[in-house]
Amino acid sequence: MSGRVVVIVEPYSSGAMLAPALRQDGLSPVAVTQAKLPPYADTFRPADFDEHLWWDADADRVLARLRALEPVAVIAGAESGTRLGDLLAAELTPGLANTPDLSSARRNKGDMVAAVAAHSLATIGSLCTRDPAEVEPWLDLTGLRGRDLVVKPAESSSTDGVMFVPGGRDWRAAVDALLGAVNCYGQVNEDVIVQEYVTGTEYAVDTFSFEGRHTVNDIARYRKAHNGGHIAVYESMEFLPFDGPGHAELVEYVRRVLDAVGVRFGAAHTEVMLTDRGPLLIETAARLGGGGQPWTCQLATGDNAIDRLVRYLGGDRDIRADYPLEQSVLVAYFMARTSGRVGNLVALDAIRDLESFCHLQVNVRDGDHIAQTADLFDSQGFGTVVLGHEDPGQVRADYAELRRIEREVIIEALAG
Repeated sequence: MSGRVVVIVEPYSSGAMLAPALRQDGLSPVAVTQAKLPPYADTFRPADFDEHLWWDADADRVLARLRALEPVAVIAGAESGTRLGDLLAAELTPGLANTPDLSSARRNKGDMVAAVAAHSLATIGSLCTRDPAEVEPWLDLTGLRGRDLVVKPAESSSTDGVMFVPGGRDWRAAVDALLGAVNCYGQVNEDVIVQEYVTGTEYAVDTFSFEGRHTVNDIARYRKAHNGGHIAVYESMEFLPFDGPGHAELVEYVRRVLDAVGVRFGAAHTEVMLTDRGPLLIETAARLGGGGQPWTCQLATGDNAIDRLVRYLGGDRDIRADYPLEQSVLVAYFMARTSGRVGNLVALDAIRDLESFCHLQVNVRDGDHIAQTADLFDSQGFGTVVLGHEDPGQVRADYAELRRIEREVIIEALAG
């Protein structure tokens, strides 16, 4: 090994960005992966690592090898690595580990809500169950009968399996469809969440924690839309100033949520709905924001959770609690309004001429079949655009033009 070892568990999606940054600072990245591959497993770059260990092949042998390497930190690279990352950090680097007894509260949304409520923080009314018979009494007890509901897997992410139930009229079908189904991580849904549908402005707050102190890397506002029968389909994510209206309350709530679920070290990505009742947790995850979020955060603020981690491991303890917004940055997600054969993608090349254009990623080709966008995996599977400019007005104008250009793409429904 060329330097002090950092173990990255499931180095996928944004986690694939960790190894080059660590190596640039003289650290030696070691990858640990598991047998069940997440949707974004193709982002893994084995050549970036000094060693690659398969946990499922022989867990005892792998653990012995990791002990011999004497790592200075264990990091979860993706959602699929958070549980194993917790286990290995507690075993190998207990001084830089999240609270072991609260590991489930950082992954299972039912345990998460319970932990947050136990810290006297407001939460969305939720039931975590594996028995549909428990739903009816809960609806009566909470006064949610006849109200809009959301049903989703207890352990998934990226809006995978999130279902909207208008007026609560067909909650049983939604619950039955999810229980026992396989989620995007190859896991069987043993539990589902039934919860009230809340409205407001949705935010993501990305943090880096050390010694129990939670520093804020960015605050971003999501815009989502209904698309056919699907809710929470991403339209855009816009980075905002740290000191924007209502952000002090939002940041305080997020920091208390992280305390409640035992985050002590590393990155976290927390999604919150700001409602007329105040901030309400949607979910938090003890890992980097996905989909290349550290890069867009760097573009907006000049910093990100990966750089803060590297600086911390290099001995820096003077990491600022907030961030400057250096320019307005917006990530736009393409959306397929229907399923069919895609065509005229060449129209999207005009996006490159926008004043605030930074990046265009299109992941389909003319003639490909594309499914109606249902979740973030679908959005990223279609494509994204990043806009950035010192003038927020320019970004807003270019975003409107981007959506006009997007409408020139043809999605032809297939017969039968």
